[in-house]
Amino acid sequence: MKSPDTRAVLRHRPWITFDLDHTLIDSPYWHLHFLPWLEQESGRQSTDMDTLWHCFQREANRAWRAGRWVDAFDWPALAESLGLSRMPAVQQPNPTVIRSLVLPGVEKMLWTLRRYPIRLGLVTNGFSAFQEPFLRALGWDYVFDAIITPDRTGTAKPNPAIMAAVHPGLVHIGDRLSHDVLVATRSHRGSIHLATGLPETDYIDPLSPAMIAPDFSAANLQEVFALITRLLWT
Repeated sequence: MKSPDTRAVLRHRPWITFDLDHTLIDSPYWHLHFLPWLEQESGRQSTDMDTLWHCFQREANRAWRAGRWVDAFDWPALAESLGLSRMPAVQQPNPTVIRSLVLPGVEKMLWTLRRYPIRLGLVTNGFSAFQEPFLRALGWDYVFDAIITPDRTGTAKPNPAIMAAVHPGLVHIGDRLSHDVLVATRSHRGSIHLATGLPETDYIDPLSPAMIAPDFSAANLQEVFALITRLLWT
């Protein structure tokens, strides 16, 4: 990927966008909300949690394959379609607990980037109601200039339409080849793949993940920050 001209960067204030879960924080909606509900519901249904979770995955994949990308991430609606108990709204999280899920180096990186001539965006496949209580608890709703979610845009990663509001985009950073790298490629911006070691589980798109490669790979957020700085100033 060709590095941008510094004067052009200063003039256009391009977007640098991040995924949320497993990129900046360890999935607070899953750990603090969905998983406890799933545990309770498995007891009510007299079934194990893995079986119940596979039912969710099956329904989500069915919606995805039918082109209903937003529905694939609407967990309360999926619970209803499975005949399960009503999933409650996300409650105000405990600040200490939520902060323990933030990945090392994230906040220093974000607040440093705020001083750069760029705009910061968060592009997540989690609904706003699922993610924003945690973002507010951390004060990250003030860090990002835009928070992009499927329920607001009507689509999800890797559909490039989700990136329309964060244009021009310099680079998108995320942990999923199948969502983050692919959406960056399709929306004509650079990609940094944060190699978390988690397995790639989405093989729905024919280009994902075997036939897609990032512009850059990083083992940790320190390397991500160094790559962003290099893109901006060299």
